[in-house]
Amino acid sequence: MGAEFGAGSDPARFVDACRAEILEEFESELQATGNALSADPSAIRQALMTAQYVLDDVAATLRTGKVQVNDLYKFHAWEVGISRAASGVHPRASLEAGSLFFKSALTHLARRIAADSDRPSDTFALVATGMEESLSRRVREASESYTGFLLNQVHEVQEEERRRIARDLHDRIGHGISVAHQQLALSELHRDTDPARAAIKMGVAQQVIREAMENLRQITSELHPQVPVKSLEKALLGFLEAVEDEAVSVGLDVNGDESWAEPRVLDESFLIIREATRNALTHGTPTVILMRVDIAPHVLQAFVQDNGRGFEPSRPRVRNGGVGLTSMRERAELLGGRLAITSEPGNGCLVELFIPLKRQSRESEQL
Repeated sequence: MGAEFGAGSDPARFVDACRAEILEEFESELQATGNALSADPSAIRQALMTAQYVLDDVAATLRTGKVQVNDLYKFHAWEVGISRAASGVHPRASLEAGSLFFKSALTHLARRIAADSDRPSDTFALVATGMEESLSRRVREASESYTGFLLNQVHEVQEEERRRIARDLHDRIGHGISVAHQQLALSELHRDTDPARAAIKMGVAQQVIREAMENLRQITSELHPQVPVKSLEKALLGFLEAVEDEAVSVGLDVNGDESWAEPRVLDESFLIIREATRNALTHGTPTVILMRVDIAPHVLQAFVQDNGRGFEPSRPRVRNGGVGLTSMRERAELLGGRLAITSEPGNGCLVELFIPLKRQSRESEQL
């Protein structure tokens, strides 16, 4: 049964009389103990707000004579759990904060009740029960939202890893298979008229297949990435040699100092430029492709332009090339850069790449 109080007195007066003292001491204890919440002003405000809500529940419990927890407690607890997870605060810090508040509040309320209550034992028991219930419910809800936030983060990381694997399979394996297929077709074409040339094409196809197999081993062996490109210009020249086509004139111009770009930037830029060129050769049927890379201390800029059939960038490409364009954009964005594609049916395509570079002080490295 709930405790009964005289009609002339408001039992919630015990909470109102020492609310300010409880909150002040609670904040001081968080700072004094070095609780992780004390390092973040917003976390402190959130903790004090939770303390206020718990004291409101205790006051309501005293007024009604039975445990009361505001129905809206879940919403605030969800917000607490999500914000703690987002800021990397371990649940242990929240539990420690709850314990500090419980001790402080119970101590102050016990003094007030002992000094000004006709039934101190019943009143104290009701206060302790109501406070424990309010706190425990909030802790449970906050823990669930904390866990939910982390599960969503894990899901996002897994999705990003899937996208990365898809990019690697498309750019590193799919490209090699495409080149090998092209070289085999050319070898078949020249087999009767120019056996020597056919043999060269066959050799290129075999080399490309070996490289694709090596890339596949790298991807499947703990998903290790390919060895970074040491020279962007040499890598692009090697690619153009592998996809040589007499019907297409290709121009390549690389300017600037490649040492201004990190190896990862060179590696990803090569994959983007290579994919843009491969798309032009495969889908655009151009007669001319121009490739240019300018590397400055603060930015890497590149473009691939062709005079092929072009396409409408705003329309989804349901056939080959859709994954390639997405992969190129994602690689650019992961480097903090951007990719711009300009094209229209009958007027070729222009792919532009912009990647900001981190300024490196080689003098400071030598000192």
